[in-house]
Amino acid sequence: MGSFFDCHIHTREGSNDSALAPEELVSEIRRKGLTGALVTEHQGWAKHDFERFAQEQDIVLIRAHEIGTEWGHIIAIGLDGYSARFNKAIEVRQALDEANGFMIIAHPFRFLFEPARIESRNILFPDIDNMPSSAEEASKHPIFQVVDTLEVVNGANSLEENKFAEQVARILKKSGTGGSDAHSTQGIGKGSTFFHGDIRGEKDLLEALKAGAFTPVEGFNRGEPTFYGNVPNGVERPDL
Repeated sequence: MGSFFDCHIHTREGSNDSALAPEELVSEIRRKGLTGALVTEHQGWAKHDFERFAQEQDIVLIRAHEIGTEWGHIIAIGLDGYSARFNKAIEVRQALDEANGFMIIAHPFRFLFEPARIESRNILFPDIDNMPSSAEEASKHPIFQVVDTLEVVNGANSLEENKFAEQVARILKKSGTGGSDAHSTQGIGKGSTFFHGDIRGEKDLLEALKAGAFTPVEGFNRGEPTFYGNVPNGVERPDL
């Protein structure tokens, strides 16, 4: 049947910059008709406490981390421990390989198209005199050889930034994910990911991610989803 997930969201339980209570997250996910959410905390929501909360809900909540590195923010799925021990992308890669997890570069092209200034605010391309002139050139950044995929649709990004990420994902032959990057109830579901099968927990999610069986989506929160990429023939989209 397929499953819609907001694959980038923060609550006040594990992200100091979020005002979103876990109960509000569940209420909004349910109200908007999403299957569930990947909860990508900055500081980390203790695994035992998260699992206890998640088991009490009638939606699917899956624990993850968003980790700051020298090459931008990494969404890491499958880590048990606290994420602050990492500061380099290759360290996250090694830990996820050991955990059989999955690694996504979040909002890779945020601020890339801002007006020229002395310094770039984009983390991947900080040198204003050495910005990529095309998606092909951008795709050669070494981070894309480290991660499993990239976030294509981010609800806090501009349309231009997301479309550029879509072009890079196509060049790299990666499916790309979508998430709202919400820190409050506002915008939940603006970016989401359509999984081509039923996702009931972390195991299903990781299997689908590793199989590339997913498509990034924009606008689910409005009831007007736009799919960034093709959905395979025979896959039934859930009724909205």
